[in-house]
Amino acid sequence: MVKLVQFPDPPQRMRRFPKDVEVCNALELRAYLPYRAFMLTLNLAYRGKMVIDGTAIRIRDWRILSLLASTGPHTNREIADAMGLDSATISRAVQYLKKHQLIEARRSKRDRRMMLVMLTQKGADAHDAIAPERKKFSDEVESCLTEEERGALYNAFDKIDAFFSARRIEHDEWE
Repeated sequence: MVKLVQFPDPPQRMRRFPKDVEVCNALELRAYLPYRAFMLTLNLAYRGKMVIDGTAIRIRDWRILSLLASTGPHTNREIADAMGLDSATISRAVQYLKKHQLIEARRSKRDRRMMLVMLTQKGADAHDAIAPERKKFSDEVESCLTEEERGALYNAFDKIDAFFSARRIEHDEWE
């Protein structure tokens, strides 16, 4: 059985501010979507060690393997965009996965800078070994919801995705 990490509710009131500091519009974190989504992500992210044939599979590696298994080959840029990570992080993860023969990358004949990343059979086997446990975990988390609540949750996700897609909101790391 998977043990979920229990994160505490944000404190209602922290220590006093210095006398010359006054916060006028403090956020109620329990009702602030970015905070709630972040905390949910922390709980959903696998924090254990996945080892396949002696190769440690970190969460970012798993996400790349999962993306490639679900949707086929992608360029590094497409992977970075799909995962919301920077290109340098993806490049390091791709190099690691290539080193362990879980993926292969082919250069474009038109633009030698571009690489198409795809699973190897070893990568597909690693994915298939990990996926059932991850699916079981997801099902366990979703078991606290009724069928109606589950549908409403995924409908809400779709609406939020549409919001971002329609507005082409750029995520600025300095916000």
